Amino acid sequence: MRTILPCIITILTVFAFSGCRQDDVSPIRNVRFDPKLLNPLKAAGGCTNYNYYAGSKLRNLGTIHTGSVVVAFDDNLTEAQRDQALTKYGFITGILSQRASQTGLIYTLGLANGLSCAQASQAILELKKDNAIRYAGPVFNVDGSQSIGLSNELLVKTEVGGEAALKAFATQQNAKVIGPLGADTYLMTLDKNSKGNAIELSNALKSIKGIAQATPDFILTK
Repeated sequence: MRTILPCIITILTVFAFSGCRQDDVSPIRNVRFDPKLLNPLKAAGGCTNYNYYAGSKLRNLGTIHTGSVVVAFDDNLTEAQRDQALTKYGFITGILSQRASQTGLIYTLGLANGLSCAQASQAILELKKDNAIRYAGPVFNVDGSQSIGLSNELLVKTEVGGEAALKAFATQQNAKVIGPLGADTYLMTLDKNSKGNAIELSNALKSIKGIAQATPDFILTK
């Protein structure tokens, strides 16, 4: 009996310890989105409030929508390869819609519930690291119900002789200029290697001599 009791106690202790370890692991295992996005060191800081100019009028978009993001895939991917590329991201719920921009298709991806705007921003950064994705950007809610995604394009109108200034700026920002599309009107296209998104670059262009107007392009996400 003296020999049996220590064995029983030892076995019960092992099971109790194992049970505690399982309780610690289960919440992480059952989380649907990438636990790395929950790391406060990776998704720290406040939420950016976005504004852009439509002509001379300043428009406020607020902070980014936490339920979706937009991406453009590598043009050489098949549909199967595109779908496979998304399976590695636990924070992506699937493709919600697709829309054609001037230079390709933009896809709206659903995000898992419960993300903050800082975590949604981190999700965009994680997607930009993927070789299968050439662009990733935010979505905004406007007028309370309509969601719009920030595309990888902006329209720019130059003053007379301003084309050189536009092309020099594009080179500095790792962007491309297409056009002219009409009278002194150009399309600037971006990708994940550009030094800013369409809102940031359009706002920066406002202070460039020779640029009359720059407006970011948005797509409907539903």
